[in-house]
Amino acid sequence: MKNYILILTGTLYLTACSLLNPEPELPPFADIHLHFNWDHEELLSAKEAVAILKKHNVVLASVSSVPSDYALKLKEAGGDWIIPFVSPYYNPANRLNWYYDKKLVAEIRKLLETGQYAGIGEVHLTAGIGPRRDNPVFVGLLELAKEFNIPFLIHTDAGDHRFFLSICSQYPQIQFLWAHAGGVLGPKQLDPLMQACPNVWLDMAARDPWHYDLFAYDDYSLIAGWRELIIKYQDRIVTGTDPVWNAQDIYRWYEADEGWAHYSKFQHFHRNWMKRFPADIEKKLRLTNAQRFFGVEGRVF
Repeated sequence: MKNYILILTGTLYLTACSLLNPEPELPPFADIHLHFNWDHEELLSAKEAVAILKKHNVVLASVSSVPSDYALKLKEAGGDWIIPFVSPYYNPANRLNWYYDKKLVAEIRKLLETGQYAGIGEVHLTAGIGPRRDNPVFVGLLELAKEFNIPFLIHTDAGDHRFFLSICSQYPQIQFLWAHAGGVLGPKQLDPLMQACPNVWLDMAARDPWHYDLFAYDDYSLIAGWRELIIKYQDRIVTGTDPVWNAQDIYRWYEADEGWAHYSKFQHFHRNWMKRFPADIEKKLRLTNAQRFFGVEGRVF
């Protein structure tokens, strides 16, 4: 009954948003931070998730999942404009202890050798909790990204940019997507890392009122320092929606994840702060940077 209510609520919400903001009028969007996990599929199918993307005129997307092969379901339902990443959480049971799994690197290698995945991630590191940056499993994933010449979606929870600096500077061959633009870090912390590591791209996903610290006010104007940072690194910034709910409650294993029911408001937030920039910069942030990063134009629009 609970899941049924969530589905109904999400459907009504999306319908209301469609009436208020007709999707056909939306300019094309590249969503580079999607998830389609086992607990998402309890509420909607991959086909239904793809329909949501199309309604919002998403023409290019990248997705990771728990377990890893659920990302392939989204591509199978949508097409080649959806780019699957292989995640270290190749089964639901290892989400919190993956870096102790001695067979993980070999398992991820097997998945990459199928040619079905175009990146590694999302990989989570939390300072003081784990894994350590010299953890052999984590290092093994970095080496795989270098060997297969694929991007690495990394999520770091740390209070200082130097936590990630030691990684991106040590692996200049790897193109990193820094999930959530460093999480809690602000422009003063992001700028020195972006200068030091030209192989890092900022992923603005989940910097919204429902996830990490805001970078825009209620009227979508940018908080001090963010506008300057985004203009400075306008060619290395992409965004996405990260449709999980509630992102701060990481132990909700007993509930289905209704994140896709909130997709419209994630989109609405990101499209509106991007409109605060000149048209050429807005298009880069919304679409063309992601196309260039992946070397893929995406769905014809």
